[in-house]
This record gives sequence, structure tokens and C-alpha cells, in this order.
Amino acid sequence: MLASGAVLWPSLPFFVAAWRALRNGVLNMAVLVVLSVGTGYLFSVAATFLFEGVQFYEAVSVLLVFILLGHWLEMRARAGANDAIRALLNLAPPMANVLREGKELQVPTANVLAGDIVIVRPGDRIPVDGVVTEGETQVDESMLTGESMPVKKVVGANVAAATINKSGAFRFRATKVGADTALAQIVKLVQEAQNSKAPAQLLADRASQWLVLIAIVIGLATFAVWFWLIGQTLLFAVTLTITVFVIACPDALGLATPMAIMIGTGRGAQNGILIKKTPRRSRTQRIWTS
Repeated sequence: MLASGAVLWPSLPFFVAAWRALRNGVLNMAVLVVLSVGTGYLFSVAATFLFEGVQFYEAVSVLLVFILLGHWLEMRARAGANDAIRALLNLAPPMANVLREGKELQVPTANVLAGDIVIVRPGDRIPVDGVVTEGETQVDESMLTGESMPVKKVVGANVAAATINKSGAFRFRATKVGADTALAQIVKLVQEAQNSKAPAQLLADRASQWLVLIAIVIGLATFAVWFWLIGQTLLFAVTLTITVFVIACPDALGLATPMAIMIGTGRGAQNGILIKKTPRRSRTQRIWTS
């Protein structure tokens, strides 16, 4: 009963994912996990009540621990990406000074409308994207470009949300607000990168398709050799077949890949590097770029 609780409940998400994959004609890591855990558990139950044999309760439980640890690390990496998104959103000031009907009003940045005249004083963060209409200043745009030297802004120059006004006061007309600002587009890119799979994970998924077939073939070959060629008992041959299935469980892929991604993205975030998914280019595009 204790072993069943340690195996069946943690493996339920893998059984659901494997069923969906098989229904779509796909062999992925979930199918291989179910093959390893399922056959090991069922054989162990049979060995407990029906015959004397090797039990794999602790083996399949430890496999689930490793794979679930890998999923936890992956979720932790995504949580780190969420922190990066929140940090980006916090760059924009919560309030903005706008000129409406000849009066200066302080309104939430979310209420700034395209066409509003926004007043920015020295040391303020620019709330939205726009075009300078009055004044001259130096703006720190390092959050966009990485360049620490302030950029001179005169009438007609573009300014971006979350950048810092370093010197004189100026006014600008808001052109892009809300989700249209450059800052919002950066946040969108980070979210898309967070929700997409890394190339290493896609490679692991493709490898697992072949690994499922290889595990089944080797397992059946093991049974055939030991039972028919060597002449061992049925129980002994089945035990070795189940052993092959358990060993074939991709706990290394399920643990190492998320851990590598978590460490890599974490180190990048510490150095201000956010990694986004780049679309696949055609051969012509690659040649032209070269």
C-alpha cells in the first residue's frame, strides 16, 4: 500500500500525458516513463501476491523522484523568468504628469492616452513612448540598448518608456501606450521565450521517440534470448525484460536537461541577459544572412 501511494499518485500526470501522446501517434518521454514505471510496478505487484520474484518498488519510486525533480527545476526556471518580467514591468513609473485642458495632472501610467502631452522632470522615468515637443535633455536608455552613456534628446526625437531623464525638463507627445510601448514588447518576448521549449528539450523529445522503440526491441530480444535460446525459466526471462524497461527510463534526460536550462537561464539573468526563442529561418534566408 505504501509503495502504491509512492508510485501511482506521482506518476498520474505521466499516464495522462502518455495517453494523449499515444492517441496522437507520438512517442515521447512520458510514454517511456509509463513503460518503465508501469511494467515495473505491475510486475512487483504480481511478485508480491502471485509468485516469488524480484520487486521494483524502490526502483520505480526513485525514477519518479528524479523525473519530478527535473520538472520542479524547470518550473523554478520559469518562476525566475516571471521575476524577470515583474522586474521589467516595475521599470515603468506608476504615475505620469500629463497636460490636459491647460492643467498639469498626475494620472496612473495606464491611463495615459496616445496624443497626451507628458511632462518629464530631471530624474524621472519616462512613462510611455513618444516624441519630444518641447525642451532638450539627456536620457539614459541603458535598459533598452545596454549603452550607459546618456543620449541627447531634442525636439522631434523619440523617447521610450522606462528610460531615465538625466538632466533638463521636457515635454513629449505620447505615441505608444500600454501594450504598444517598447517595454511592453520586451515583456511579450520574454513571455514567449518562457512558454517555448528550449532546443535541447526538443532534441530530448525527438531522441525519446527512438528510445521508446529501442527499449521495446531490446526488452523483447532479452526475453527471446533468455527464454528460447538459453532456456531459462519464464519468470527469469520476464524479470530481465522488466529490468531493461526500468533501466531505459529517461531519468537522465528528464533531470539533466531542465537543470542545465535552469542554471543557464539563471546565470544569464544575473548578468542582465534574457534569452528569447528565434524563429527557424529558411535555407535561402540563412544564405542571404551569410
